[in-house]
Amino acid sequence: MARTTFEPDRGGAYWIVLTPSADDAAWRREITRAAREAGLICLELSGGYDTQCHEDEGLVLLTDDAAAPVTAGAGSSRAAAIIPDPGSSFEALEDRLGIVAPQSVWHASMLLSRALALSPSHRVVTANDLGQYPATITLFDRIRLTPPQSTAEISRRPAVHAAFAVYRAAGPQDDEPILWADRLFTYDERATRGSTDWGVLDTTGRPRMLLFGPYLALPPGRWRARMRFGFDENAAGHQYRVDWGTRTACISEYVTPGAPGIYEIDLDFEWTESDASEIRLILTEGSFMGTVLFQGMTVQRTPGPGT
Repeated sequence: MARTTFEPDRGGAYWIVLTPSADDAAWRREITRAAREAGLICLELSGGYDTQCHEDEGLVLLTDDAAAPVTAGAGSSRAAAIIPDPGSSFEALEDRLGIVAPQSVWHASMLLSRALALSPSHRVVTANDLGQYPATITLFDRIRLTPPQSTAEISRRPAVHAAFAVYRAAGPQDDEPILWADRLFTYDERATRGSTDWGVLDTTGRPRMLLFGPYLALPPGRWRARMRFGFDENAAGHQYRVDWGTRTACISEYVTPGAPGIYEIDLDFEWTESDASEIRLILTEGSFMGTVLFQGMTVQRTPGPGT
């Protein structure tokens, strides 16, 4: 009689992507404990990984960057992401790496957007999910985690904290418009002319870009920007171009308000991969005088065409 041999699953190690948060240390301790209880060894990775180690069935590889399991070729059943508290991620990076805004903000947003991009083929546990879970989370049908209590304090940068709410949910069904405040953006120095008021722009001068940013990364999907501008009588007579998209591709709209007042502009753009976002307000003609008021924007994931 032929003897049947059951080979072990050689799908490689289990990958857990843990995005930075105020509770980094507590989560890492819990993941290490849960892996040990499941008979696995947990290795924390920083700055890349050994190309051989992902072949070892007995490992849990812990990283903060979802690019690592994607590069390693982890199967859909072999990777999961946990996003505990997006609002504290950039401050956690500042404390851990010694970097400051805007680099910490841009870096954290990219890590968060890459983690969300693992969905739907990989397991993604978002901050919204964590508020609905019972006492434990099960990953890969064998690793049982008890989420630690959050120790996040009041953010040192409330505008960024509020903007990072865009990373709290994995799907459009849970997404609400998220405010990206005026102070997240960069302004032309000639337009601000030393003003201490955020978003107040003097149009006097040659054609130029009046504002741009904020370079917060978004995961794949269709994202709607709703921008709010005010124009005085002089500024309202000029033509402007508004761009929304990435630094290399965007959708544009030309506007000439014609009359003073507050105007909202909606633009939709499709992200095919995680990438930094940018809006641009460009004065397309010379101006003798005028004032534009930028009142920030909201960003919201929207269904794509045909959905």
